[in-house]
Amino acid sequence: MKKMNISKILAAICLSLLSAFILEAKENKNPKESRKANSAAARILVVGLDNNVKSNYFYMGMIAEETGINAEHIDREYNRIIAENIAVYNKTSQCEFIPVEPEEVKGDCIRPIPLNGDEENCNSDLSSIPADEWKNILTHAEADYMLVLNQHYLKWQETPLRTLFHIVSYTLFDKDKKEIYRGNNYFTTMSLEKPDELRKISRKSSSKIAANVVKSLDDK
Repeated sequence: MKKMNISKILAAICLSLLSAFILEAKENKNPKESRKANSAAARILVVGLDNNVKSNYFYMGMIAEETGINAEHIDREYNRIIAENIAVYNKTSQCEFIPVEPEEVKGDCIRPIPLNGDEENCNSDLSSIPADEWKNILTHAEADYMLVLNQHYLKWQETPLRTLFHIVSYTLFDKDKKEIYRGNNYFTTMSLEKPDELRKISRKSSSKIAANVVKSLDDK
């Protein structure tokens, strides 16, 4: 009986040691895979254009009063909120989104860029930007693509329900200025919101923008 108990104890110890070895091997493997995935991730700069907050109803003074944002910084604050949400709520390791301010971009290509399209579906026109200058900017930033936040269109609707649509138009370009993808996503509020609340409400829409961009690269 004692021999049988000893055999069972030894078997249990061996099984425990084997399980621990397998678990350790898995844990040691994961960081390597993670580092490999990160090194292979496409780097995407996210840049919002200047003066890109427009509305069919609200003027800048009204937006500033309701949101508490300085009228001269409204576009910058809206761009920052959406860009940071895209980076934070990106759900894949295939792409790394890097929010940057226009002045952080080397060169001066993020000067006033013409927009084509209507209020809800705007698209950046890069025809006036030299191709080598554009490529140098992305190369200097060690980025593969640039996601341009073309416009935040605040569309006020009185009926059937009083609703404010926040429509974000965006375009993805590669190093050769080639347009890879364009689209728009929106979220709604009942009124103009302060920055902290706007950041919360726009999370889901920003995550969808990131997902659409990643899918467009998968489909290339």
